[in-house]
Amino acid sequence: MAQTLILVKGVADVAVAAILAFQPSIIYDSFQARAVHSLSGLHLSNASLAPGFNQSIACMNIIVLIWSRLVYFSVAMNLTFSPLGFLTCAIPSKESELGSATLLSPSCNHLLFSLAILWADPGVLRFGGKIDHGGKKKTT
Repeated sequence: MAQTLILVKGVADVAVAAILAFQPSIIYDSFQARAVHSLSGLHLSNASLAPGFNQSIACMNIIVLIWSRLVYFSVAMNLTFSPLGFLTCAIPSKESELGSATLLSPSCNHLLFSLAILWADPGVLRFGGKIDHGGKKKTT
């Protein structure tokens, strides 16, 4: 089950990277971003203001995809991203507007993904082990 969740997350990461690289407004103006905006009051980011930033996020998604073959590393990265994103959105900063609905949405997504993986296989955070192609845990 954990292997399937990792595969689905990898496909989603590739899709998000491609969208951010070629048409970031699809994500920035998505239903999810607008819903988070209306519920949280956080501003919506403008995709056209920082095209280089969108490209760097796309590259980061590909890096996460490559490293997510090591399940514990993938879960650890997502568990790190989520609280940092939540803290960024929670710290009031009207001047810099660091917190945004665009950041809160993936923070929630990464948290849900991590919880699903941990529910499917609580042992994934044991460093030194990884899931092989058969889906069975092995130590290296």
